[in-house]
This record gives sequence, structure tokens and C-alpha cells, in this order.
Amino acid sequence: MQNFSGANTHSQMIDNNSKSKNGLQQLVVHYQMMFDIEENYNYYSSDEYQNAKRKFVKYSMDNRVF
Repeated sequence: MQNFSGANTHSQMIDNNSKSKNGLQQLVVHYQMMFDIEENYNYYSSDEYQNAKRKFVKYSMDNRVF
């Protein structure tokens, strides 16, 4: 999957000091990447996009299966 800058988001997650991140931070990044799809980019304005992304991550964290 690619973001607007054309860079692969998965490789960014690995390159950005992933060893120093704890598991919860990595899980948040994973849920953020799940939300970053073209359908969401086209549907939300920039302010609404950030709010919707936060709500999605919060919902996903609260309802994850252990």
C-alpha cells in the first residue's frame, strides 16, 4: 500500500526505529495503516480524516481480540 507521497507505508514502519517502539505503539501504527486506504482519502476532508482515523484506532484498540 502506498500513501500520498508514493512511499510504501510498510517499509516506513520498519525503517522508523521499529526496534525502539513497544508493542502498543506498533499496534497503533498497524491500525493507522489499515485506515489509510484510498477510499478514506477521497471520502473525508483533511480535518475529518484525522478525527475519523483517531476514532478508528481507538475503536480498534478497545475491541481487539486477545
